[in-house]
This record gives sequence, C-alpha cells and structure tokens, in this order.
Amino acid sequence: MNKIVHLGLFLAIVSAVAGGALAFANQMTAPVIAANNEKQEKESLLAMYPDANANDFKLVDAKLDSKTVQKVYEYKNVYIFNMSVSGYKEGTVFLVSIDKDSKKIDKYNAISNGDTKGLGSQVTEAPFKKSLEGKDATGELDTISGATVSSGPVVSGIHEAAKLVDTLK
Repeated sequence: MNKIVHLGLFLAIVSAVAGGALAFANQMTAPVIAANNEKQEKESLLAMYPDANANDFKLVDAKLDSKTVQKVYEYKNVYIFNMSVSGYKEGTVFLVSIDKDSKKIDKYNAISNGDTKGLGSQVTEAPFKKSLEGKDATGELDTISGATVSSGPVVSGIHEAAKLVDTLK
C-alpha cells in the first residue's frame, strides 16, 4: 500500500513538472508564432498591393458574426477579408479584397492550403485567382472541377464577405 502511495505521488509530481514546462514553453513561443503569422499576413497584403505600405492597411474594428472571417482591413476603396474556410483536410486561409461600392473582387491571394496536393491546392494557383478577380463577389463564381470540396468553401467565403461589405460602411 505504501508503494502505491509513493508511486502515485511520484507520478503526480512528474505530471506537474511536465505540465509546468509545457505551459512555460507555450508562453515563450506563443508571441513568436503570433508575430510570424502577422508578418506572413502583412507580406500577403503587400503582395496583393505592391505599391502600398504596410501601414496603409487599416484594421477594421467591427464585431462580425462569422466563423470564417478572421480580420478585415480597409485599403483605399476596398475591404480586405482574411478568411479561413474548411476544405477536404485542413482548409484554406486566404485574403480577398472587395470593392466597397461595386462589390467586385479586386484581388485574391491564398495564404495557405492544407488540402490534397494537385486538385485541392489549385485554389492557391494563378488560374483560380484569375477566374475570381474582376467578378461580382455576390454573383456566381466558378469552382474547380474535381476540387469542389476545396474551392466550394472559398467561393462561399467570398459570398459571405460580400454580404458583410454593407455592414462595414
């Protein structure tokens, strides 16, 4: 009986030390990860608008009832939506800018895609990007044949963003 108490106490101490070490590691790395994600996002914004400065993108402070819209930026006459949508595996994180007045898609830029290489990852490639830019964000947008599980949520996300444009004005 005494051995069981000692073993239980030993395991509790080891668990507490391991938990503390994990919490400390998380506390040390969380700000670095957040800074890297923000840097990647700013680089993507500047890739969309190379003539802009990183400070030109103003973060819109709005309470949006959306599971897919992560952030919204305002730049000149567009709103830029940072979106995260589900897909076949991990889904897609992308930026889409929509003109405030015409609701046309100005630019589209995929940040990351965790779906199947080949079909699913086509949402990150130039042909899909070109098929979206200049189109009405509220209208019918083409999906990728054979990759509708990846491209369908992107199109749905763009439609959702278009509906939010009026609430941000």
